Amino acid sequence: MSAEIVDARDGAGLLRAGEALRAGAVVAAQTDTNYGVFCNPFLEDVCGRLYEMKRRDGGKPLTLFVSSPADWARWGRRPAGVDVDALVERFWPGPLNLVMEKREIVPDWVTSGRPTVSVVHNVSPVLNLLSLYSGLPLAATSANISGTMDEGLVTFDIAREHIGDHCDLIVRGEAPSKATRSSTIVSLLGTPAVLRQGDLPAEELAPYLPGLTP
Repeated sequence: MSAEIVDARDGAGLLRAGEALRAGAVVAAQTDTNYGVFCNPFLEDVCGRLYEMKRRDGGKPLTLFVSSPADWARWGRRPAGVDVDALVERFWPGPLNLVMEKREIVPDWVTSGRPTVSVVHNVSPVLNLLSLYSGLPLAATSANISGTMDEGLVTFDIAREHIGDHCDLIVRGEAPSKATRSSTIVSLLGTPAVLRQGDLPAEELAPYLPGLTP
């Protein structure tokens, strides 16, 4: 059965989507870059469903999307040598994922058994409302079949084509993303390092990340 389509301007629809997420639904929506697919991180079977519909390698962790910059500290541990508060004050909300040691509350099935977690806070009002309405951080990955998007971003049409028959609901964004690449991913484990380069350049991050080589 095809996913229900909800418009990003439909306030009642977004509230319903948030409540559905908490209850175990899988919802696709636009991030600051790609369309992503989201679920309740505390429901193991639902996270498994997300992996299955995307045909994602179980060894690849999910990301946690949070609705407030300060929320990183609920799920990740403060790394030594990096002022994360200053970093997120400067670059969040935005397409910057931070990888850090996870707190015990983060389920192992979200992190593929790793002791680390990736956390991000986007500009997207839709994502922030879904997180607030569900009362959850949202476990996520991009809304495409794994291995099919070596270049370009996942749009609404691609998300609907790839996972529209498997997820419960897709929120149609008001406008296409202005990004040209997926989010920048930075590891805060030991010496900071860029794991994936997005539109946010390492040169801008370097003043906040001692030891980072632009």
